[in-house]
Amino acid sequence: MRAGLGQARPVAAAEQVVAWAAARGLAEEQTAALTLVLDGADRAVNIEGRAGAAKTTTVGALREFAAARGYRAEGFGPTTGGVRALEEAGVGARTVASLLENRIPANMATRTFWIVDESSLLAPRQVNGLLRQARERGADRVIFVGDQRQHHAIEAGRPILQLQQAGMPTARLETIRRQRDSEVREAVALAAAEKMVQAAALLGEQRRIVAIADSQQRYRAIAHEYVRSHHAGNSTLVVSPANDARRALNEAIRTRLKLQDLLGKQDYVAAILVSVDLINSGALRPPAISRATLSATTAAATCMASGPATMPWSDQRKADNNYLRVTTRDGRTAAYDPRRLKGVQVFREELRAFAEGERIQFRLPHRQLGIANGQFATIVAFDAAIGTAMLRLGRERLSKLNLKSFPHLDHGYALTSHASQGATVDRVLINIDTRSRELVNRKQFYVSLSRARHGALIFTDSREALPRAISRTADKATALDAIYASASQMRRDTSATRIQRTVQTVTPGESINRPEHAQRSRHELRMKM
Repeated sequence: MRAGLGQARPVAAAEQVVAWAAARGLAEEQTAALTLVLDGADRAVNIEGRAGAAKTTTVGALREFAAARGYRAEGFGPTTGGVRALEEAGVGARTVASLLENRIPANMATRTFWIVDESSLLAPRQVNGLLRQARERGADRVIFVGDQRQHHAIEAGRPILQLQQAGMPTARLETIRRQRDSEVREAVALAAAEKMVQAAALLGEQRRIVAIADSQQRYRAIAHEYVRSHHAGNSTLVVSPANDARRALNEAIRTRLKLQDLLGKQDYVAAILVSVDLINSGALRPPAISRATLSATTAAATCMASGPATMPWSDQRKADNNYLRVTTRDGRTAAYDPRRLKGVQVFREELRAFAEGERIQFRLPHRQLGIANGQFATIVAFDAAIGTAMLRLGRERLSKLNLKSFPHLDHGYALTSHASQGATVDRVLINIDTRSRELVNRKQFYVSLSRARHGALIFTDSREALPRAISRTADKATALDAIYASASQMRRDTSATRIQRTVQTVTPGESINRPEHAQRSRHELRMKM
């Protein structure tokens, strides 16, 4: 990043950018962001904006201005949600993983801007690889767009925040525009400023908090509210921090929809695969396997080299060399060393019922149909005899899917807050169990609440414990943080030692008998500190 400071050519003078932005009615802070990128001479810049602060609109304006001057915008996102947001802004986009896995030769003839959305979700290796590729391919600018107050990557590190701290030029969008309801907007602004106690108090005054201690009763209440919102024609999202609660909420909402005759009467039961979180850096290690995490019967393992296979419990581990033994679909048995075979994912098999009208979510990408991981679809028709569903993706696009051949699906009524980041809906229903210390925190609450345009309801086990629970911090520490803290402490210790030595050179008698000397000594101490 530092090597690119002052190394790019300005696209246009500040006066031209300001006049162009004024003609299009852009806000002052949006104009400032465009000026930073277009009039600046730095290869890596950052647009930092609160949730709902018109980052997508700003990116669209940036693309339009740059295109008129011969620049092409390429978009990248760590998630499919970020990719969709860029596409809505008119920027052709793909995932960062796709960029890093499929190297493309440099095209020095075309002047390009790389725009990276949802940048807070980037891991350090991704940022490193992205900046290296931008340099190799001759990109004129890399523009990171995001909000460091929202979720970070699952992996260790906070690369964009560290780049900001190291001097990456940053423009800030602070005015929240997503919330059309002024009461919700005020609560979101408090959450964005990390004033969680005040945000909870305001939501309580607005009667937007429902306290139900029993989780099953709470899920049923959320399902009732979801169906009520559905009848009103609102787009609604249920957000819950934990995956177990997400699945339970999906089931509760589906049950309610069936009771209200909002789903087809005939169910089609399919075996789906639910991810088992045993993976670290792409490698499955036998010591991590236990009866608590793998089914006693079978678990499915998708291997990049050999395709789907099952792993019977009795054959999971060979005592002599700690290899794993798997059985492929065609009956072949193979043993492999998980330290050498990368790209393994582990799932357990579960049954799900689907019907016409069902909202589903893809839990892995379907490349043949061009469907991204996390994308939603609605089942509009079923052929139960062969297990084929006709899906609507968006308003017009239809695709046919065989549920037997693609088991990476689930009901799509509830999401985790990580998965919801980047979404915008009319109403959001938030499930918060205050006892979930690892998952309920400031970032989770801020991301969840800020999804809504018009309305938000918080369902919790304890109204009294809610302010404390959503005030928990979830900031990551990095190795550099520890180094800086250690260096700072060393400087303080050294300074304290020098002060002590200075104090010892002045005897108590001298301080009393020679006030002018004491005043000079005290001034000297302040200067040293």
